Amino acid sequence: MRNDHKKVLRGKLCGIGIGPGDPKLLTLRAKEALEEAEVIFTPKGSDDGISVARKIIEQVIEGKKTYVELTFPMTKDKAVLKRYWKKAARRIAGEIKKGKQAAFVTLGDPFIYSTYIYLLRMIRQDYPRIKVETIPGISAFNAAASRAGFSLLEGKEKMAVLPVSETLEGIEEALEDFDTVVLMKVGAKLQKVIRLLKQKGLAKNAVLVSRAGHPNEKIIRNIASIKDKELGYLSVILVRSLPAKQ
Repeated sequence: MRNDHKKVLRGKLCGIGIGPGDPKLLTLRAKEALEEAEVIFTPKGSDDGISVARKIIEQVIEGKKTYVELTFPMTKDKAVLKRYWKKAARRIAGEIKKGKQAAFVTLGDPFIYSTYIYLLRMIRQDYPRIKVETIPGISAFNAAASRAGFSLLEGKEKMAVLPVSETLEGIEEALEDFDTVVLMKVGAKLQKVIRLLKQKGLAKNAVLVSRAGHPNEKIIRNIASIKDKELGYLSVILVRSLPAKQ
């Protein structure tokens, strides 16, 4: 560990936001950085299957690449997560110590509800000599708004972005205090959110965009009619808590 603090490493890490799912929404800089990378790290929620992020970038990156899929389990246990972040940081640092250019890709933007945030903190803590560049990506809610033709902010309006918890903490207050509310990490809490919006008389002001930019994208404006319990995964709900200006 002490040597890592003293030695200047020739390699570099690029944290890259690849957008919500459509490979055409990668920025020019993101594509360039991916093509420069010798090793590309991609996250996934379990040891099974292939990373969603990897499937997206493989459609647009030319040439043979070395991919390393890193598992970050879907748990709220911080002790467990920290072990995985530390293990991932050590694996990435190992490649950079060899002088290689490494990339870590993430859906959406690297600094919006992303595993990259925690991974970067661990790298800065344990391997402070590693050079890092972070490349922004189009967020899921920006893509969802564009796909749905939904105005997020006008004039002096205010917007809140919230993750949906089991208790729907903070959502009711946000609906009262903000003109637009963006709900992310909807998942299995979808029906709870729909019931709350119905109670508030706001269901008609909301749109759900599922898997924005993916081949199986869905845009649903009549969210009160949704029965599919699985539709909340990789979905964003946009709500106008106040009537949009004409």
